[in-house]
Amino acid sequence: MKNIYSFKKCLTVLLFTVFFSSLLFPGFSRAELVGTSSFQPIVNRYVDGTWAIVSSSTVTLPGFNVRGVNAITWNSDDLLFYAIVRVDPNPSRRLVRINPVNGVCTDIGPLAGNFSSLTYNSTTGILYTIGGAGSGAYAERIYSLNINTAAATFLGGPYSVGSDGEVIAFNYDDGYIYHWSGNVTANMEKINASTFVATPVTQSGASHAEIWGAVYIGGNTFIATDINLNAYTITPAGFVSVQQTNIASDAVRGLGYVDALLPVELSSFTSSVNGRNVELKWSTVSETNNSGFEIERSEVNSENSSNWLKAGYVNGNGTSVNVNNYIFTDRGISSGKYSYRLKQIDFNGNFEYHNLSGEVLIGVPADFSVSQNYPNPFNPSTKINYDIPVDGNVNITLFDVSGKEVATIVNEVKTAGYYTVSFDASSLPSGTYFYRINSTGNGINFIATKKMLLLK
Repeated sequence: MKNIYSFKKCLTVLLFTVFFSSLLFPGFSRAELVGTSSFQPIVNRYVDGTWAIVSSSTVTLPGFNVRGVNAITWNSDDLLFYAIVRVDPNPSRRLVRINPVNGVCTDIGPLAGNFSSLTYNSTTGILYTIGGAGSGAYAERIYSLNINTAAATFLGGPYSVGSDGEVIAFNYDDGYIYHWSGNVTANMEKINASTFVATPVTQSGASHAEIWGAVYIGGNTFIATDINLNAYTITPAGFVSVQQTNIASDAVRGLGYVDALLPVELSSFTSSVNGRNVELKWSTVSETNNSGFEIERSEVNSENSSNWLKAGYVNGNGTSVNVNNYIFTDRGISSGKYSYRLKQIDFNGNFEYHNLSGEVLIGVPADFSVSQNYPNPFNPSTKINYDIPVDGNVNITLFDVSGKEVATIVNEVKTAGYYTVSFDASSLPSGTYFYRINSTGNGINFIATKKMLLLK
């Protein structure tokens, strides 16, 4: 590549196709672009469509001084990112595995030649690279790379559509490798992935400078960038549209597309109510790296309606292509309306939410009731459930074994419903106590007494 080490301000972008679980790496909960710099050891993440920076991390490779990163792509079979890094002595290049979130690399091996682009064939499982610098003795050629040793195998070429650029992107819909080189709009071709014979593609629409990156995102669309910091969409037929201008302010190379897909595919998520208990059921048709589900509950139309509380946790099934059925019962819920959601968590700590459609209504009980406190024995706090079928005054009083009143737990007017009250006995000595409920409403008087044991 000519003048690749010049330090002029330019966007040098190489795009890669990546469709993977958003939970493989923290923070990937949406479609994002991942970019690297050939002049600096950085990896950036951008919001797809706006190019707003999500994060920026320093690229590191143990044992080497990283000068920049020339390419990055994602292997949809082993679910790992691969990159070409420039290290000292400059301009040495190495194939690495890279975490785009923190920039940490794992070395695979040295690369011969000025390989400057990567793209992965998800059909054949081949990692492609291209090297060269336009026409003549340095015309561009395509190679496959061994992902364990970095050994390169010649596949096809030379290709001489232009004098600079060396950008390739695999189209998984039509099975061709698309190639851009040079700084005029005509320099685009598609390469047969079996014969490696190239067919020119005449571009139309918007003009652009030298293409430095391209990635196929599906739907007959490539996202491409040029040396002048602009982004475009390009169809396989060569029609170019401007996506956005001035997408960066520094020299950047290596930009990829991440379409955040759910690692768990739910086929159903339902609820049923039995008294003050809510039974939740859900089924998955596939799971990837699934540690489990955290069940969360939020009360609707309350002061804390925006607060989600953890109701429980159910283990997942890791990676599975079978149907898995889950059930969880949220017990002892007070009367009211509630929303539920599942927080699906993978083994790396990443997560995705699944919301229950509709609200859950806990109505009013048919009869008066008071539960045994729980836990019992306790220290220092315990809970008491009580059911009130009609509006009225509720009084719950605590007595010691001599019959002396030592605490008032509840004394207020309550609407009909299911209730839970917490009681803290930190100020009381160990011993046996009795709590009595006295509820009056609609001409009905309910009285009941139960025993509790405080052990300190």
